[in-house]
Amino acid sequence: MNTYEIKRALRQFTGTEFYHKHLFPGKSPILLTDGCDFIRTHCNAHWLFDAILSYQCEKILRHVNFQLWELRQSKKDLSWLLTCREHSGNKPIISQIIEFSDFPLDYIKLYVICGIALLPSEN
Repeated sequence: MNTYEIKRALRQFTGTEFYHKHLFPGKSPILLTDGCDFIRTHCNAHWLFDAILSYQCEKILRHVNFQLWELRQSKKDLSWLLTCREHSGNKPIISQIIEFSDFPLDYIKLYVICGIALLPSEN
């Protein structure tokens, strides 16, 4: 799928019919909505949900029930920045630089609410 087709397909997700487990060794799973499962599968982004899941046991996120995750490509080079905030106006509480990715979109926003990852349109 090209970028246009992916963006068009993402507009269809306004809720979810199923929850899909995302597992990472030694961590409790997070559940993905249909939209996040689409991202994971069609954008080859298992690594993105691995990264989000790997932070869930961190002390700083332990009591954060609403997490706003953003993945943004740098305008300078091929690197990416993955951040997590408690709310959109707050400073990031987690930031991770990803040296390279072939992620097809230059930006994506996801929520993790009480262990469920979802697209903003599925909220």
